[in-house]
Amino acid sequence: MDKLRLTAHIKDIELKNKMYKVIDKANSCLKNYDVKTTEFLNPFEVKNAIDILNSEGDLKYKVDGGYKGSERQIIYIFPYYIEEEEVTGSLKAIQIEGNFKFKSISHRDYLGALLHLGIKREKIGDILIHDNFCQVIVSEDICDFIIINLDKVSRNNVKVKEIAVKDIIKNELNFKEISFTVSSLRIDSIISGVYNLSRTESVKLIKGEKVNIDYEKILSPSKEVKSQSLVSVRGHGRFIVEIGDLTKKGRIKIKGKIFL
Repeated sequence: MDKLRLTAHIKDIELKNKMYKVIDKANSCLKNYDVKTTEFLNPFEVKNAIDILNSEGDLKYKVDGGYKGSERQIIYIFPYYIEEEEVTGSLKAIQIEGNFKFKSISHRDYLGALLHLGIKREKIGDILIHDNFCQVIVSEDICDFIIINLDKVSRNNVKVKEIAVKDIIKNELNFKEISFTVSSLRIDSIISGVYNLSRTESVKLIKGEKVNIDYEKILSPSKEVKSQSLVSVRGHGRFIVEIGDLTKKGRIKIKGKIFL
């Protein structure tokens, strides 16, 4: 599979490099006739990878994130003559427990503690936070390392154990709703309305490559947002956009669901 040809349409260097790795895995599979596994990818990366893999008729693949509805997933790549049921999973699940009664521990806290161990983000899948514990999908090769070495999360002592992937508990997403109006559906206008920022501040975030729409990096402030788009702004959080009717003055009604 030709890396340059298959990624010629991709402008984002980070995404292009990740797709190079996927193609390397695919070429290795074609050469050695075995099963290869990617690192964890976000939904936009998975979509791009699948488009590439679909161009090769001698390959099959399956996508798995540990549970139904997972966000971050890995892709198993295997020869066309192997049945999907024969491809065994290589994902592990851990549970992090602690006494968090007096402090709320966030997704950022858990992720930061894991990355502080020297683990690459691409080795970590979804992080599901509950009241007194957190469950994390991880690559098989780092599971034992985390269990042995992770003992604190945000200055709180924790205990870590492996659990069966089937015992993952999907958490309910909490959010608050806000309403406002905009003159256009430009992403800089939407971000300004959701986070009460000036247009200058919003543009700075976009130009600083801190904004994604449905996991795709956005560099243009004039990019229009569609209804039900998931927008993430590094340092601020994530929200879903719902586009409403026009006001009498011709402005567009927007409802933002900000994830807590």
